[in-house]
Amino acid sequence: MRPTRKIMALLAILCLSLNAWAQFDDSYDVEEWTLDPEEEEAPKPQHKEYKNALYLQYSPSRYKVNADSRIKFNEFLLGYGRAIQVVEEKPYFVEVGASIKFSWETSKMKARVLTFRVPINVLYKFYPWREKDFAIAPFAGASVRAVAMAREHTGAKSTNLLCDGDWSSFQVAWQAGIRFYLNRYFMGVSYSRDFRDSSKYPGVRECGVHFGCCF
Repeated sequence: MRPTRKIMALLAILCLSLNAWAQFDDSYDVEEWTLDPEEEEAPKPQHKEYKNALYLQYSPSRYKVNADSRIKFNEFLLGYGRAIQVVEEKPYFVEVGASIKFSWETSKMKARVLTFRVPINVLYKFYPWREKDFAIAPFAGASVRAVAMAREHTGAKSTNLLCDGDWSSFQVAWQAGIRFYLNRYFMGVSYSRDFRDSSKYPGVRECGVHFGCCF
């Protein structure tokens, strides 16, 4: 009887040991391959790309008003832009907009000019840091300009340069520049120049500094 009891006791101990090993093995697999929520990689912060922008620009410009004369103008411009993202999840944009510009010259012509412009730009935003609260954005494009009013004042005499002079109402220009965005605010510098047509005046060369807000 004693050998039989010893064998039964050994079998019982063996069964208990196997059961404990199986439970330990299952728990080990779970701990090895399942990550705690804190250990999972945090998603990258998402930056809101605003679609609309308003900006104010100051631009000292040079106008070629006839074949022999170039005159410096001061200009203030109020503009609106609408950004269209053309590549999904990439900061490539086409920006279309409209602006109104008032120009004046006080030394020679004493002229006042009111201009409407429709610019189209291609723009890319480069984010130096992961937080994406600051961006550098080079841009380039073309614009159509319509001169709504251009008058020269000489004493009491006022001359309409569109009707009485050789000025053209419409002209096409190219522009390029760079902007610096900080969250929804931005500032930038730009240069614009007309595609020259010797039969059309004025020919404008414009350097500009602009400040704006996105919404």
